Amino acid sequence: MNSYGCLRKSLATAMVAATLALLAASPLQAQAALSGQEVMDKVYNSPKPKGSVLTMAMVITKNGKSLSRTLTTWTTGDVAKGETEKTLMKFLSPADVKGSGFLNLKKPDGATESLLWLPALGKVRRLGSGASDQDQAFFGSDFTNRDINGFVRADFAYAVDSFAGGIYAVTATPKKALGYEKLVYHVDSSTWKYAKIDYWRGGKLAKSQTVAYDKVQGYDMPTRILMSSASGSSTELSFTGYKLDQELGDQYFTERFLKQ
Repeated sequence: MNSYGCLRKSLATAMVAATLALLAASPLQAQAALSGQEVMDKVYNSPKPKGSVLTMAMVITKNGKSLSRTLTTWTTGDVAKGETEKTLMKFLSPADVKGSGFLNLKKPDGATESLLWLPALGKVRRLGSGASDQDQAFFGSDFTNRDINGFVRADFAYAVDSFAGGIYAVTATPKKALGYEKLVYHVDSSTWKYAKIDYWRGGKLAKSQTVAYDKVQGYDMPTRILMSSASGSSTELSFTGYKLDQELGDQYFTERFLKQ
């Protein structure tokens, strides 16, 4: 074979190799081209049950001591679909918080209405939208009322920091005062669920939340959430007794039901 033929064969071989490399490229490489907004759109739009009822165990650990609490939680609505998200929590134990409750209504524009019921006080307290109420600890835990209420995607600007091993690190910078200078989401591109959130305040990592999921009735549902604070305290939430795609009427998300 002359030199021209050898050159043609070499070029053809190189082209085939390049084509095979492109065809074999991992879907992860294509996903790496997504913007922060696109990643978080997938997170917010990931499949969710229409309505859910579950049992939640809360274990708060501070200074080497632990405190356990159990709750029933009702949830319905999806702000990503333009619906108001409604969540009601009622404490079952221990005795000092039994009967207490928390109701939150979160609208698609991020506006929230939060009601706190403490039987010992005999009245419902309406929480304000400012830091004095929203940044208080939720029943002594490492979660604030704001954390429990949750965020909406329009409240942040998003930027991808890195993409490795199928995990996106996305920095969410708030467009208004939301108690943190930034959040960093670690998103699994195989499920579009976040496995971890880092909460930054005053230039320092204030706390981190890690989430474990399991398949429940066809949905990727959290089974364990751990919030660990820089101070050394932590709060673990574990979820059982899932009842998904429940038809939950408005009567569950009222002041009257909160007090029952």
